Amino acid sequence: MDQTPQSKNRGNLDRARGWYVEDFLEHLGVERNLARRTVHEYEADLRLFYEFFTPYLDDGLTLEGMDERTLREFLSYLRRQRDYTPQGLNRKIACLKSYFRFLEKEGHISSSPMERIRSARGGRLLPKVLSQDEVELILRTAHARMAEKPGEWGPIRDRAILELFYATGMRLAELVGLNLSDLNLPEMTLRVTGKGNKQRMVFLNEAGLAALQAWLACRPRTRTDALFLNRFRDRLSRRAVELMFEKIKTEAGLEKAASPHTLRHSFATHMLEGGSDLVTIQELMGHQSLSTTQVYTNLSRERMRAVYESSHPRK
Repeated sequence: MDQTPQSKNRGNLDRARGWYVEDFLEHLGVERNLARRTVHEYEADLRLFYEFFTPYLDDGLTLEGMDERTLREFLSYLRRQRDYTPQGLNRKIACLKSYFRFLEKEGHISSSPMERIRSARGGRLLPKVLSQDEVELILRTAHARMAEKPGEWGPIRDRAILELFYATGMRLAELVGLNLSDLNLPEMTLRVTGKGNKQRMVFLNEAGLAALQAWLACRPRTRTDALFLNRFRDRLSRRAVELMFEKIKTEAGLEKAASPHTLRHSFATHMLEGGSDLVTIQELMGHQSLSTTQVYTNLSRERMRAVYESSHPRK
C-alpha cells in the first residue's frame, strides 16, 4: 500500500530518530512549556527539513556533517523552489536555530551550524491595525446587533468579547481561556494566562466593564467556569470567535482584512499614539522581549508619515 505524504514525512523523522528530534519536541513541550500547537508547528518544520535531506540520510549524513553550507542549501531550496516569503523563511530559521542550539546544549554536536545564519531581510512585517474609527465602527455594529435580537444572549456575549479585546489587547487564546475566577470587577482587572502559562494582570476600561457586566447578567448557568460560552453552554472555541468577528466586520461594511488579533495590534498602536510608554505596553500584552513591542513604534511612525504627507500643504 502506498504511503500518504504525511506518513512518508513521518517516516523521514523516524529514520532520523538518532538525531534526537523526539527529545527536542519533548523539550519544547515540557521544559519550555510551549503550547501544543506551537510544538506541532516545530514538528512540521522538521518534517520538511528531513524530507529535503532524505538523499543525504541515505548517503550516511551525520549530525556532525551538517554544516552551515548544507543548511544554506535547504534554505535556498525553500526560497527558490518552494517560493517561501522572507517571513515564512524566518519561521524555519527560528526552528532550526532552536533545534541545533538544543543539540549543542545536550552535547550531541560540538557547535551549532546555524550560528552564523541570519534572518531573511524583509521578514518582519508590520502588523495590520485598524484605525480608531474602524474599531468604533465594529463595536457599534456589535452593539446594534443586541437591539436586533432582544432576549438572545449571543449578541451580548459577542459585544463583551470585542470590547475586552480592545480594552486589554489580550491574545485570542487568552480570551477564550478566561474563567469566572479570573475576574476582579471591583478592581476592574483580569488575570490572564499567556504563553508558557505565565500570568499577568490587565485592566478594564469603563466600556469593557459595562459590556462584561451585561454578559454576566445573562450568562446561562452551567457547571463550567469558562467566562465565554458557546450554544452548548461549554467553553467558546477560538474558531467560533474568529467566525463571529468576520461576520460583524462584514455587517459593518469594513472591507479591510482583519481578525480578532488585529484588535490586539490596534490596542497597542492606539495606546502608543495616546502617549503610553513601550514598557507598559510590553507588560500589558505579555511580551517577553521589549524588541517585540518596538514594532509598534515603527508602525506608529508609518501612520504618522502617512498623515503628514496627506495633510501638509506643501507637496
